[in-house]
Amino acid sequence: MFKISIPQKNLVLNAEANKNLMDLLIENKLPVASSCLGEGICSKCAMQITPEGQPNDLEKRTMEKNKCEPHHRLCCQIFISSDLTVRASYW
Repeated sequence: MFKISIPQKNLVLNAEANKNLMDLLIENKLPVASSCLGEGICSKCAMQITPEGQPNDLEKRTMEKNKCEPHHRLCCQIFISSDLTVRASYW
């Protein structure tokens, strides 16, 4: 089990390895912006994730194309493999 800290909500969630971060947040009733339903193409779910980790090729292309903030990741493309801290601009 990994711990997902969400300081803006004063919340810590437990997550199993390889759980999709977007799914975890939605299951815990935290809003996640998305118009592509997690396909990795709209970039609305971009959040500050610590540690950042390495984005996959689709995520890199999408974030470049949509001019996402530096040090952000698409939560729909993250499969949890460590403890994380998550911050969204709209929480």
